[in-house]
Amino acid sequence: MKVIHPRKDFIIVEDFFSPVQVSDWLDFISLLGQDEQRGFHHPDLKPNRFHKSPKYPVKKFMCLGLYWNPLDYLYYDKIPGRGVRSHEIPKELIKLSHLILEKFYPTPEFIPQSVMVNFYTEKSSMGLHVDKDEPNKDAPIIGLNFGSTCRFFYEDESGQLRDIRIPGNSVYIFGGEARLMRHGVGSIYSKTLSPGSEGHLKNKERLNLTIRQVLKR
Repeated sequence: MKVIHPRKDFIIVEDFFSPVQVSDWLDFISLLGQDEQRGFHHPDLKPNRFHKSPKYPVKKFMCLGLYWNPLDYLYYDKIPGRGVRSHEIPKELIKLSHLILEKFYPTPEFIPQSVMVNFYTEKSSMGLHVDKDEPNKDAPIIGLNFGSTCRFFYEDESGQLRDIRIPGNSVYIFGGEARLMRHGVGSIYSKTLSPGSEGHLKNKERLNLTIRQVLKR
């Protein structure tokens, strides 16, 4: 396990998950994704200067807990147009988020309320943006990366754009002064599939879970 601090309040923990844990999580997420109403889908996207396509840039997307709608950037109790609630956030994932923060970024009373699940391929990317759609902008954001290594762009303390590699089996956190930093996801590196991902993901594929507390207490 290796802990990296690219900037203040931005932490990457490499090799956080063991291969067995990775395989178990990918099995579980794949099962949730197969649900016709709540599982993976390709939603419409509100056009902006970063993404002019009418479709979300990541083809396989789902939410657990509160649903973030890419069409208007708002959170909903039910999936718009489907009238059903997303899958509940698993207790194991809630427990994991608390464990991660306790070890690497102590935060009082963090409540996981929405988990965005994005499946990336070599043709997927996420333009520079700021996570500002949540009423609660104080709680940190937790990311889990499974599969291949990605190039992650982030804004440093001086406002300069930098990049770093985030491998599979890693965890990243940004909060505090980094909570509203610009960031984005670029290319996925070839032949970097992490142990435990084999049989679930292919070369230059990755699965990312982003855990957020959306609402203020």
